[in-house]
Order: sequence, then C-alpha cells, then structure tokens
Amino acid sequence: MTPRGRFFQKAELDSNWPFQFLIIVFGVVLAMFEGGLALWPVFYGATPILSLIFLFWVALHHEKLVFLVTGFLIGIASDLLFSDLIGARATAYIAVVFLMDIRRAKLQQGDFRDVWVEFVAVTTGVVLFQFLVFSALNLAIPAITPVLFQVGVTLILFPIGYVILTTVNMAFNRIRVSS
Repeated sequence: MTPRGRFFQKAELDSNWPFQFLIIVFGVVLAMFEGGLALWPVFYGATPILSLIFLFWVALHHEKLVFLVTGFLIGIASDLLFSDLIGARATAYIAVVFLMDIRRAKLQQGDFRDVWVEFVAVTTGVVLFQFLVFSALNLAIPAITPVLFQVGVTLILFPIGYVILTTVNMAFNRIRVSS
C-alpha cells in the first residue's frame, strides 16, 4: 500500500499558535501568582506587577508571538482577579504591546540600561493610567503610598525577572537546537 492522499501528508509543525496560546496561559498564571502574593503581609497594599514584566519581555524579544489580544487577555485576567476596574489594566497592556512594536528596534540595539529606563516609563504609564481612570470614575483620589510601593517593587524585580526569562529562553533554544 502506497501512502497517498491527505492523511499521509506531513503535519505542519511550524505554526506559532501553540506558543502564542502558551504565552497567554503563562501570563494569566503569572497574574494568578500576583494575586497569591497579596496574601503575604508585605504585599497587602499592592503586589508587584509581574505580568507586566513578562509582557514587556515577551513583546521585546518575541514580536511574532505577541499580539494586541495577548495584552488584552492577560490584562483582563488581572482585572478580574484583582477586582480592578474592568478593562483598565487590559487597556494599559494593549498600549504596552503597541508601544513595544514601535520601540523594539531601538531597545534591541541598546544596552540593558535603555531597556530598564523604557520599562520604568512603561510601568509609570500603566500605573498612572490606572490611577487616573480610577480617580475619574470614583471621583476620589486613592492612597498614593501603595501605588508608589507597587511601582518601586516592580522596578526592583524587573532585572531579576528579565534575567530569569532570558535564561529560560536560552535553555529552551539550546534544547531545540540539540534535538
């Protein structure tokens, strides 16, 4: 019997869809981990924005795997988990992905200091956007200390998260090349 027909054709294994789906799932799991950090007494007021670190890194290094809907889904999961205003963080994450599309080439050619400064601007923009939306809708200004704590801890954890994500990426690339 000779193999003929569509059942004997090779499967397309080069699709990016499984990786895009895994990025969304990992981002949502990371958002859940952020919520788990809120159980620690030190993070009662505000947790670090780990999903923003992940989204920034993936948008910087894997542009073909991140779409605007990726930022939206990770952001909407964070909004639902943290009882934030629905869509505030999701909109900010869409803006982050869009901004990274514009700034990617410059950041990839620069050194880590440029990437960190850009992340500082992005984090400040995301938190400021959420702060302004909350203030406008509730007609009240929330406490600023937890917001500043959240920004500070996120900025301190960015280099650690960046190195961990880069190391895991290099390990996966090594495994992929060797097999």
